Amino acid sequence: MTAWFDSLAALRGWAAAAQPVFICGQERSGTSALLLALARHPALFSVPDVFETFIFHQASALLCEPPRPMQQGYLRGAEQLGQLRAHLARLGGSLAATLAEDDLIRAFFAHAATAVYPGQRPLEKTPAHVHSLPRLFRLFPQARVLACVREPTEVVLSYQRRLQREQALGRPRASWEWLDLTDTMLVGQFRKIDRAIREAATLAPGQVFRVPYQWLTAGPEAALEAICAFLGEPFDPAMLRPRASARERVDTRLSLPLGAPESIGDDAGLDPARAAKLRHDTNALTQRWRVPGVVPAEPA
Repeated sequence: MTAWFDSLAALRGWAAAAQPVFICGQERSGTSALLLALARHPALFSVPDVFETFIFHQASALLCEPPRPMQQGYLRGAEQLGQLRAHLARLGGSLAATLAEDDLIRAFFAHAATAVYPGQRPLEKTPAHVHSLPRLFRLFPQARVLACVREPTEVVLSYQRRLQREQALGRPRASWEWLDLTDTMLVGQFRKIDRAIREAATLAPGQVFRVPYQWLTAGPEAALEAICAFLGEPFDPAMLRPRASARERVDTRLSLPLGAPESIGDDAGLDPARAAKLRHDTNALTQRWRVPGVVPAEPA
C-alpha cells in the first residue's frame, strides 16, 4: 500500500483528485448491464460481477461481522477486506471504529484503486446511491455519474417479471420483497429519483449523464461511445464483447453483451387502463427520461 494511505489528509486529498465513475438511478433500468460493459474497458475497474456495495449508505458495514458479501466481493475476497480493515485500524489509531463514515468511504475506494484494481479508474454501481449524490460529490468532487432511467411502464413490467421469476424459483421473501411494490409506490420512487438526478446536476454541473434504457440497448455502440466521451475515455470495442464465461442468472440478459432492448408490451400483463394511468402520473419525468446526455443544471 502506498504511503499516502497512512494519513487522513493524504487519503482525503486522493479522493478530492480522483475521478471515479458511479452508476446509479432507477432499478431495472440497465444499471447492471452498463456496469458489466464498462468493467470490460481497460481504464476502469475490472469488477468481476454485479456487486451493489451500498457503501454510501452502509459505510460502517466494512467493519462488521459477518462481512457484507457484496462489499467483500467488490474487493475480490476476504483477504483484501482484511487488508483494508488493517489499514483502517492504523488510520484510526488502532481502532477503525473511530473513523468518520466519510473516511471509511474514501478508504474503501482508495484501497480498491491501489490494491485490488491497481492502475484502473474506480467504477461502482448501486442504484440507490442516486439518493446519496450530494454526499458522493462532496467526497469525490471530480466524480462522474451515470444515471440510468427507463420508461415507467416498462419498469413496472420488468419488476413484475423479475418478481415472478424469483417466486417461481422458490426464493425466500427477503430476496424479492424489494420487487413487490404497488404502482403508487413505484410512481413515488420515480419522482424521488428524477428529483435527485436534477438536483445533483445543478450541484455538480456537467458531471451527471442520463442513460435511458431504450437508448442504451437499442444502439449500444453509439451509446457507449457517447458515455466514454463523457467520461473522457476512448471507446473500446471490448465493452460490446460477450463475457468469457457466462454464469447462470435469473436475469439471463446479463450473461450477454448489451443488445436489443427487452421486448415488453401490454400483452405481458399491463392492461391498457393501468398503463394509461402510469403514463399520466409520470408524463413530465418521462419526457426528461427519454433524453440521453448530460443533465442540464436548473436555474436558481
